[in-house]
Amino acid sequence: MISRALQVAVLCLLIAACDNPADSYPGQVTTTFDGGKELVVVAGYSLNTQSTGIQAWADVSVGTPGIIEMTGPMHMHCDGTFQAVPPQFNDPGNRPALDVGEGSQGAQFHSPAGSYTVTVAIASKKAEVKKSFKAGVSSLDWPAGVYDLPSGCVPVADTLQQLHDLTVAHVKAVGYWVSRMDASPLKSVLQPLADQANEAETGGDASTALDALRRIRAAVSPETGKTFEYRTYCEANESIALLTQPAPPS
Repeated sequence: MISRALQVAVLCLLIAACDNPADSYPGQVTTTFDGGKELVVVAGYSLNTQSTGIQAWADVSVGTPGIIEMTGPMHMHCDGTFQAVPPQFNDPGNRPALDVGEGSQGAQFHSPAGSYTVTVAIASKKAEVKKSFKAGVSSLDWPAGVYDLPSGCVPVADTLQQLHDLTVAHVKAVGYWVSRMDASPLKSVLQPLADQANEAETGGDASTALDALRRIRAAVSPETGKTFEYRTYCEANESIALLTQPAPPS
Protein backbone atom coordinates (compact mmCIF):
# COMPACT_ATOMS: atom_id res chain seq x y z
CA MET A 1 0.00 0.00 0.00
CA ILE A 2 1.25 3.48 -0.85
CA SER A 3 1.36 5.74 2.19
CA ARG A 4 -0.48 9.04 1.96
CA ALA A 5 2.71 10.64 3.21
CA LEU A 6 4.35 9.68 -0.08
CA GLN A 7 1.70 11.19 -2.34
CA VAL A 8 3.46 14.46 -3.05
CA ALA A 9 6.79 12.70 -3.57
CA VAL A 10 5.21 10.24 -5.99
CA LEU A 11 3.56 12.98 -7.99
CA CYS A 12 6.78 15.01 -8.12
CA LEU A 13 8.68 12.03 -9.48
CA LEU A 14 5.89 11.32 -11.93
CA ILE A 15 5.92 14.77 -13.45
CA ALA A 16 9.71 15.08 -13.30
CA ALA A 17 9.88 18.16 -11.06
CA CYS A 18 7.84 20.06 -8.49
CA ASP A 19 9.25 23.50 -9.27
CA ASN A 20 7.98 23.86 -12.81
CA PRO A 21 6.14 27.09 -13.53
CA ALA A 22 2.36 26.82 -13.56
CA ASP A 23 0.92 25.31 -16.75
CA SER A 24 4.22 23.69 -17.74
CA TYR A 25 4.19 20.18 -16.26
CA PRO A 26 6.04 17.76 -18.56
CA GLY A 27 3.63 15.51 -20.42
CA GLN A 28 0.47 17.30 -19.36
CA VAL A 29 -2.56 17.12 -21.66
CA THR A 30 -5.05 19.99 -21.74
CA THR A 31 -8.50 20.59 -23.20
CA THR A 32 -10.70 23.67 -23.08
CA PHE A 33 -14.38 24.14 -22.28
CA ASP A 34 -16.80 26.97 -21.53
CA GLY A 35 -15.00 29.47 -23.73
CA GLY A 36 -11.41 28.91 -22.71
CA LYS A 37 -11.49 27.27 -19.28
CA GLU A 38 -9.04 24.39 -18.99
CA LEU A 39 -8.98 20.78 -17.82
CA VAL A 40 -5.38 19.60 -17.27
CA VAL A 41 -4.28 15.99 -16.76
CA VAL A 42 -0.92 14.45 -15.86
CA ALA A 43 -0.60 10.66 -15.72
CA GLY A 44 2.31 8.26 -15.85
CA TYR A 45 4.57 5.77 -14.13
CA SER A 46 7.28 6.52 -11.59
CA LEU A 47 10.23 4.13 -11.76
CA ASN A 48 11.50 5.33 -8.37
CA THR A 49 8.32 4.33 -6.54
CA GLN A 50 7.21 1.66 -9.03
CA SER A 51 3.73 3.15 -9.04
CA THR A 52 1.24 4.88 -11.30
CA GLY A 53 0.04 8.42 -10.62
CA ILE A 54 -2.87 10.43 -12.01
CA GLN A 55 -3.66 14.08 -11.32
CA ALA A 56 -6.19 16.46 -12.85
CA TRP A 57 -6.94 20.16 -12.39
CA ALA A 58 -9.75 22.24 -13.86
CA ASP A 59 -11.25 25.74 -13.92
CA VAL A 60 -14.36 24.66 -12.01
CA SER A 61 -15.99 25.40 -8.68
CA VAL A 62 -14.88 23.42 -5.63
CA GLY A 63 -17.15 20.40 -5.28
CA THR A 64 -17.68 19.83 -9.01
CA PRO A 65 -17.85 16.06 -9.72
CA GLY A 66 -15.31 14.44 -12.01
CA ILE A 67 -14.40 10.91 -13.05
CA ILE A 68 -11.32 8.96 -14.04
CA GLU A 69 -11.51 5.90 -16.28
CA MET A 70 -8.25 4.00 -16.76
CA THR A 71 -8.09 1.15 -19.27
CA GLY A 72 -5.27 -1.28 -19.97
CA PRO A 73 -3.95 -4.33 -18.12
CA MET A 74 -5.93 -3.00 -15.14
CA HIS A 75 -9.30 -1.33 -15.75
CA MET A 76 -10.27 1.18 -13.05
CA HIS A 77 -13.11 3.67 -12.56
CA CYS A 78 -12.93 6.54 -10.06
CA ASP A 79 -15.52 9.05 -8.89
CA GLY A 80 -14.41 12.24 -7.17
CA THR A 81 -14.81 15.97 -6.80
CA PHE A 82 -12.54 18.90 -7.54
CA GLN A 83 -11.13 20.37 -4.33
CA ALA A 84 -8.98 23.36 -3.43
CA VAL A 85 -5.24 22.69 -3.46
CA PRO A 86 -3.23 23.68 -0.36
CA PRO A 87 -1.23 26.82 -1.22
CA GLN A 88 2.12 25.18 -0.44
CA PHE A 89 1.70 22.79 -3.38
CA ASN A 90 2.41 24.00 -6.90
CA ASP A 91 -0.22 23.15 -9.51
CA PRO A 92 -1.20 24.36 -12.97
CA GLY A 93 -2.75 27.80 -12.52
CA ASN A 94 -3.83 27.16 -8.90
CA ARG A 95 -6.91 25.37 -10.15
CA PRO A 96 -8.95 22.95 -8.01
CA ALA A 97 -7.65 19.37 -8.24
CA LEU A 98 -9.65 16.17 -8.65
CA ASP A 99 -9.80 14.22 -5.38
CA VAL A 100 -10.74 10.54 -5.68
CA GLY A 101 -10.08 9.68 -2.05
CA GLU A 102 -6.37 10.34 -1.71
CA GLY A 103 -6.50 14.09 -1.31
CA SER A 104 -5.98 16.84 -3.86
CA GLN A 105 -2.37 15.80 -4.53
CA GLY A 106 -3.62 13.02 -6.81
CA ALA A 107 -4.13 9.26 -6.97
CA GLN A 108 -1.12 6.99 -6.61
CA PHE A 109 -1.37 3.20 -6.78
CA HIS A 110 0.29 0.04 -8.03
CA SER A 111 -0.86 -1.59 -11.26
CA PRO A 112 0.32 -4.27 -13.70
CA ALA A 113 2.90 -3.30 -16.31
CA GLY A 114 1.68 -2.35 -19.78
CA SER A 115 0.06 0.36 -21.87
CA TYR A 116 -2.71 2.46 -20.33
CA THR A 117 -5.13 5.19 -21.37
CA VAL A 118 -6.56 7.54 -18.75
CA THR A 119 -9.73 9.51 -19.46
CA VAL A 120 -10.73 12.35 -17.11
CA ALA A 121 -14.19 13.80 -17.62
CA ILE A 122 -16.39 16.51 -16.12
CA ALA A 123 -19.90 15.57 -17.20
CA SER A 124 -21.51 18.84 -16.13
CA LYS A 125 -19.12 20.76 -18.40
CA LYS A 126 -19.05 18.19 -21.22
CA ALA A 127 -15.26 18.27 -20.90
CA GLU A 128 -13.03 15.25 -21.45
CA VAL A 129 -9.32 14.66 -21.94
CA LYS A 130 -7.26 11.50 -22.52
CA LYS A 131 -3.67 10.66 -21.64
CA SER A 132 -1.81 7.47 -22.66
CA PHE A 133 1.33 6.11 -21.02
CA LYS A 134 3.27 2.93 -20.34
CA ALA A 135 3.64 1.56 -16.82
CA GLY A 136 6.50 -0.59 -15.59
CA VAL A 137 6.62 -3.23 -12.91
CA SER A 138 4.47 -2.79 -9.79
CA SER A 139 3.66 -5.31 -7.09
CA LEU A 140 0.46 -6.58 -5.58
CA ASP A 141 -0.14 -5.60 -1.97
CA TRP A 142 1.12 -8.78 -0.34
CA PRO A 143 -0.33 -10.65 1.52
CA ALA A 144 -3.74 -9.07 0.77
CA GLY A 145 -3.19 -10.19 -2.83
CA VAL A 146 -4.75 -7.20 -4.64
CA TYR A 147 -3.69 -3.84 -6.03
CA ASP A 148 -4.60 -1.11 -3.54
CA LEU A 149 -6.74 1.64 -5.05
CA PRO A 150 -7.87 5.03 -3.69
CA SER A 151 -11.17 4.94 -1.79
CA GLY A 152 -13.05 6.57 -4.69
CA CYS A 153 -11.87 3.99 -7.22
CA VAL A 154 -13.04 0.47 -8.08
CA PRO A 155 -11.73 -2.22 -10.42
CA VAL A 156 -13.71 -3.07 -13.55
CA ALA A 157 -13.67 -6.57 -15.05
CA ASP A 158 -13.51 -6.87 -18.83
CA THR A 159 -14.19 -10.64 -19.03
CA LEU A 160 -16.22 -13.17 -17.04
CA GLN A 161 -13.06 -14.91 -15.86
CA GLN A 162 -11.56 -11.63 -14.72
CA LEU A 163 -14.78 -10.76 -12.90
CA HIS A 164 -14.63 -14.06 -11.03
CA ASP A 165 -10.94 -13.77 -10.17
CA LEU A 166 -11.14 -10.14 -9.05
CA THR A 167 -14.24 -10.74 -6.93
CA VAL A 168 -12.66 -13.68 -5.11
CA ALA A 169 -9.47 -11.72 -4.47
CA HIS A 170 -11.12 -8.54 -3.20
CA VAL A 171 -13.64 -10.30 -0.93
CA LYS A 172 -10.74 -12.23 0.62
CA ALA A 173 -8.85 -8.96 1.03
CA VAL A 174 -11.71 -7.58 3.13
CA GLY A 175 -11.21 -10.45 5.56
CA TYR A 176 -7.47 -9.95 5.59
CA TRP A 177 -7.69 -6.26 6.58
CA VAL A 178 -10.33 -6.96 9.22
CA SER A 179 -8.06 -9.65 10.69
CA ARG A 180 -5.26 -7.08 11.02
CA MET A 181 -7.34 -4.83 13.28
CA ASP A 182 -6.65 -4.77 17.00
CA ALA A 183 -9.25 -6.47 19.17
CA SER A 184 -12.14 -4.06 19.64
CA PRO A 185 -15.96 -3.92 19.60
CA LEU A 186 -15.72 -2.88 15.93
CA LYS A 187 -13.61 -5.89 14.97
CA SER A 188 -15.97 -8.23 16.85
CA VAL A 189 -18.75 -6.98 14.57
CA LEU A 190 -16.74 -6.96 11.34
CA GLN A 191 -15.00 -10.35 11.58
CA PRO A 192 -18.18 -12.48 11.40
CA LEU A 193 -19.44 -10.32 8.53
CA ALA A 194 -16.16 -10.72 6.63
CA ASP A 195 -16.29 -14.49 7.15
CA GLN A 196 -19.90 -14.55 6.01
CA ALA A 197 -19.10 -12.54 2.88
CA ASN A 198 -16.25 -14.87 1.92
CA GLU A 199 -18.27 -18.03 2.52
CA ALA A 200 -21.28 -16.66 0.63
CA GLU A 201 -19.22 -15.48 -2.33
CA THR A 202 -17.42 -18.82 -2.53
CA GLY A 203 -20.76 -20.61 -2.43
CA GLY A 204 -22.29 -18.45 -5.15
CA ASP A 205 -24.67 -16.59 -2.85
CA ALA A 206 -24.07 -13.05 -4.11
CA SER A 207 -27.06 -11.58 -2.25
CA THR A 208 -25.79 -12.68 1.17
CA ALA A 209 -22.24 -11.60 0.32
CA LEU A 210 -23.46 -8.16 -0.76
CA ASP A 211 -25.49 -7.69 2.40
CA ALA A 212 -22.48 -8.51 4.61
CA LEU A 213 -20.14 -6.29 2.58
CA ARG A 214 -22.53 -3.34 2.66
CA ARG A 215 -22.79 -3.66 6.43
CA ILE A 216 -19.00 -3.70 6.67
CA ARG A 217 -18.67 -0.63 4.45
CA ALA A 218 -21.27 1.23 6.52
CA ALA A 219 -19.39 0.45 9.75
CA VAL A 220 -16.00 1.86 8.72
CA SER A 221 -14.84 5.13 7.22
CA PRO A 222 -11.97 6.06 4.88
CA GLU A 223 -11.52 9.26 6.89
CA THR A 224 -10.39 7.75 10.20
CA GLY A 225 -6.69 7.82 9.36
CA LYS A 226 -6.43 4.20 10.55
CA THR A 227 -4.82 2.08 7.85
CA PHE A 228 -6.68 -1.17 8.49
CA GLU A 229 -10.08 0.53 8.63
CA TYR A 230 -9.27 2.55 5.51
CA ARG A 231 -8.28 -0.54 3.53
CA THR A 232 -11.30 -2.47 4.85
CA TYR A 233 -13.56 0.28 3.53
CA CYS A 234 -11.79 0.34 0.16
CA GLU A 235 -11.87 -3.43 -0.31
CA ALA A 236 -15.52 -3.68 0.74
CA ASN A 237 -16.39 -0.92 -1.71
CA GLU A 238 -14.42 -2.60 -4.50
CA SER A 239 -16.00 -5.98 -3.76
CA ILE A 240 -19.49 -4.47 -3.89
CA ALA A 241 -18.71 -2.85 -7.23
CA LEU A 242 -17.55 -6.16 -8.68
CA LEU A 243 -20.53 -8.12 -7.31
CA THR A 244 -22.95 -5.59 -8.80
CA GLN A 245 -21.15 -5.11 -12.12
CA PRO A 246 -23.10 -6.25 -15.19
CA ALA A 247 -21.59 -9.42 -16.63
CA PRO A 248 -18.95 -8.59 -19.25
CA PRO A 249 -18.50 -10.60 -22.46
CA SER A 250 -17.14 -14.08 -21.88
